[in-house]
Amino acid sequence: MNSEKLWTKEFIAVSTINFLATLMFYLLMVTIATYAKNEFHVSTSTAGLVSSIFIIGSLLGRLFAGRYISDIGTKKVFWCGLILLTVASVCYFGIFNTTTLLLNRLFHGIAFGLMGTAAGTIIAQILPGDRKGEGIGYYSLSTILATAIGPFFRYFTYEIR
Repeated sequence: MNSEKLWTKEFIAVSTINFLATLMFYLLMVTIATYAKNEFHVSTSTAGLVSSIFIIGSLLGRLFAGRYISDIGTKKVFWCGLILLTVASVCYFGIFNTTTLLLNRLFHGIAFGLMGTAAGTIIAQILPGDRKGEGIGYYSLSTILATAIGPFFRYFTYEIR
């Protein structure tokens, strides 16, 4: 029997934050192209760019996260990413044209990449050595659940209205 504790407060907190950030990603991913077409009357290709530029930002955030983690530390990168994620989320309320939407989606993706990379690193650092595989599996479940729930939740709320 493994005696080292897996479900620590920090493990649960980081996994929950990862779940919520990924849930927001999927909630927006399935609706943002339609929003751009309806609100700003953009072409289908521009609406696709609005949706996918987040992924480009996430890639950029992940590329730079490793260096920042080495320079300033994992927890600082995590908190910076989380703060930037919150700022990006609030900025959606101030979107007034396609350009600001594209810039915010890119910014949101960068923040998501920073936070997500740091979160995974934190999880790997805090897990007990003999339970790393089990812990990473449970942590990955936070992403998998968000992947399943996000689009379903959006579909469900859309159908009710």
